[in-house]
Amino acid sequence: MRFYEQLNQYMKAVNCTAKELCIVSGISAAALSRYRSGERVPDVHSETFEQLCSALETLALKREGTNLTKTEIRQQFLACSDMKSTDKEQLRQNFNTLISVLNLNITKLCQHISYDTSTIFRFRNGSRSPADPEGFVLAVSAYVARKYCQGDDLYVLAQLLECSEEELNDTSVVCEKIRLWLLNSQNRKKGEDSLSKFLSKLDEFDLNEYIKVIHFDEMKVPGVPFQFPTAKYYYGLEEMMASELHFLKATVLSKSKRPVIMYSDMPITEMAKDPDFPKKWMFGMALLLKKVCIWIRFIILTVLLKK
Repeated sequence: MRFYEQLNQYMKAVNCTAKELCIVSGISAAALSRYRSGERVPDVHSETFEQLCSALETLALKREGTNLTKTEIRQQFLACSDMKSTDKEQLRQNFNTLISVLNLNITKLCQHISYDTSTIFRFRNGSRSPADPEGFVLAVSAYVARKYCQGDDLYVLAQLLECSEEELNDTSVVCEKIRLWLLNSQNRKKGEDSLSKFLSKLDEFDLNEYIKVIHFDEMKVPGVPFQFPTAKYYYGLEEMMASELHFLKATVLSKSKRPVIMYSDMPITEMAKDPDFPKKWMFGMALLLKKVCIWIRFIILTVLLKK
């Protein structure tokens, strides 16, 4: 039995109207209508779900011959096939990871899944959660399965889903794997936090593969004239993040051959909250390393010519 079927059955058992249930529970008529039609399912950890169970118990007590307790009502709801607990914070983190590693085009994604960009932005920063997590995840998975399953994207996706590229040769299979990965709050092994996973994966890191995937050898270091600022003041966390990116940009564009010294006491946890900053920072560092490689090759060539 699905949630909406159980809800309608309870409303019939306690002989209450939708208006009565809304008044007692405090749930809006629009929300209740979606629950009754099967369009939406409340989160099992939400206050709305608890209010609904309490309201049905209250209405049952007013009807003679109807003996329903909140505990019984709650258990019956939880037994419904579509009442699955979704860890929305984990979903947010997984969604941000997917966007970062595949460098998803947010505008095109929004057009495909019929969400506006401001809503997606709120999903990403945690100020809002999808009302229908299953539907949202399915739409995102279908888009990624169709648009990001070739070349380097396929390799990156296989690494993310911890499977072989050969397993991702069917769009429907890819869609299902992404869907399960996004919804799965147990992506990490039991007892393994993000730090321990990072440390364990560090030993498996293949620099050559990474260089190949990001096309490091093809990166072009800009050569346009650039005036290196003598001093500039930044205030607040956002400006501090911007200052690091400005520093990397100025260093890459500078013709100076002096050593680069960079100090930063920015909290890692705060940096991680911005899904785009790490990607920009890593790209800046990659260009900086590329510039270093160019100067090393130049120095070696100069030494050889002198000999």
